[in-house]
Amino acid sequence: MRDIFRVPAFALALLVLAAAGVFAAGQPDREEVVEVVFADASWDSILVHNRIAAFILENGYGGYSADFVPGDTIPLFSGLVAGQIDVNMESWHSNYPEVYEAAKDAGSIVNLGVNLPDGPQGWYVPRYVIEGDPERGIEATAPDLRSIEDLPKYAHLVPDPENPGKGRILVGPPGWIATEISEELMEEYGLYEYYTAFLPGSGAALAASMRSAYDRGEPWIGYYWEPTAIMYQLDMVMIEGTGFPPADVDILMNAESYENLPEVAEFLSNYRTSVEDNNEFLNVLDTMVDDAQEAAIWFLQNREDLWTQWVPGEVAENVRAALP
Repeated sequence: MRDIFRVPAFALALLVLAAAGVFAAGQPDREEVVEVVFADASWDSILVHNRIAAFILENGYGGYSADFVPGDTIPLFSGLVAGQIDVNMESWHSNYPEVYEAAKDAGSIVNLGVNLPDGPQGWYVPRYVIEGDPERGIEATAPDLRSIEDLPKYAHLVPDPENPGKGRILVGPPGWIATEISEELMEEYGLYEYYTAFLPGSGAALAASMRSAYDRGEPWIGYYWEPTAIMYQLDMVMIEGTGFPPADVDILMNAESYENLPEVAEFLSNYRTSVEDNNEFLNVLDTMVDDAQEAAIWFLQNREDLWTQWVPGEVAENVRAALP
């Protein structure tokens, strides 16, 4: 999901033009079966949300078909503003607030409300570093670690092999805004005296580093975020003082689509999940099924307690009947 952290200036300019109405917001022919186009961004949780919503629309309500447009965050947002895309199920627009506010102020998009309450981001350590893990035979190595101000005395737990005498904090891959924020935290709290700010080459490398240390029962300090499968699988604790401002993770519709598709808008206005819900189905996607469509089916089969709150009873019955 982290491509949202990279917003080129030329893309911002295009989006502001789109928000002002420079791009025509054309709508597809919806006289018969109505096509609803979803922004299919590159991170797993939005792929699953899109397919949950699509299954409910196609099988629960009927008369709809879904299409998914793949792409990166900024081009997809531009498509939403221009009317080429109807729905963004997971907009992390606090990472590009100026562009979002310009589109909203221009009346090009409608915010349908929160999908998940926030996306936690910050520096984490395995819980066993602070509390130990008797079942794994791991003793607490930093029992007094609570906040970022405690980190100087624990640099020896995560030695940097390339810089003897210093610890290593994995601050995030190059180019992410999260990495820049982490580096600012390092500077603000004088941590460069004790640690190096290590930049793994990718999000996958960052996750692999955390899992490798966890599997060996070793200390690890670094940036991560939720919802993700790995944060469901590992027991990690955020260090106080390192949490980034909570991200807004909302459902957006193109403004004309909102007017033309009131039934869709009402359904998506009721669509609500939590970080824990997302971590759960992301773990299913990671360990039990092959793709986002199968994860969506799993969610609909196993989380009736949640999704049935979003739709009328008749729609829920139709969805149940259509499930494999």
